[in-house]
Amino acid sequence: MQIGRVHREVALAAGDTVMFLRPAEHRVISVRDARDDAATLLLCGYFEFGSPLAEVLLAALPAQVVMRGDTKGSEAASLLTLIMHEASGDAPGAATVLDKLSDALFIQVLRHCLQHEQVPRGVLGALADPKLFPSLLAMHRDISAGWSVDKLARLAHVSRATFARNFAGTVGVAPMAYLTQLRMQSAHEALNNERLTLAQASEIAGYATEAAFSRAFKRVYGFPPGTLRGKRAMADLSVDAK
Repeated sequence: MQIGRVHREVALAAGDTVMFLRPAEHRVISVRDARDDAATLLLCGYFEFGSPLAEVLLAALPAQVVMRGDTKGSEAASLLTLIMHEASGDAPGAATVLDKLSDALFIQVLRHCLQHEQVPRGVLGALADPKLFPSLLAMHRDISAGWSVDKLARLAHVSRATFARNFAGTVGVAPMAYLTQLRMQSAHEALNNERLTLAQASEIAGYATEAAFSRAFKRVYGFPPGTLRGKRAMADLSVDAK
């Protein structure tokens, strides 16, 4: 079986776990040589977060995480087995057990991302800092706003210099550099998953002109944003041809 967005396919096997940390167009299809009588059991679900901390954490994680079930000592695969067992029965306290197992599954995803250096460790530290978290949350909630170090420092109730020093020391990059990375990540994902024009992507990223957006995008990713739109168009043609 394979799962993937239009432009990318990922082959999956029994016990694999796939988690989407942000909405993304995707589909699940059988491999071409699958038997007609082959059966596949899919366990699907979603997470709900009550804390605003989750907004920053989820944005710092990859859009899509794949954990292989055949990895030695795969905790995620073991948790999925336990979840299916609890979900298929009616034992007392099953709902509570399912909640706890689901929490453990998300923690395994976070561990996986940390072990594979797919999430900046500094962001986790900033989430625990009461003087940095409000500014982080504000940036993530409105990335296209006209943020400046002064405005962000006022949210933290500290001086501009203190905020800039603490932010860079904890997160690992300067506040405006972090904001640029955040904007480019959002634009990159939007161009990958949606049929956007460069003008629309520029607006998402908070840039007044396509030219300024394209220059910033190329500085971060090493190629212009039009490259993604070209790949998307070719993938669409490939899918139509099938």
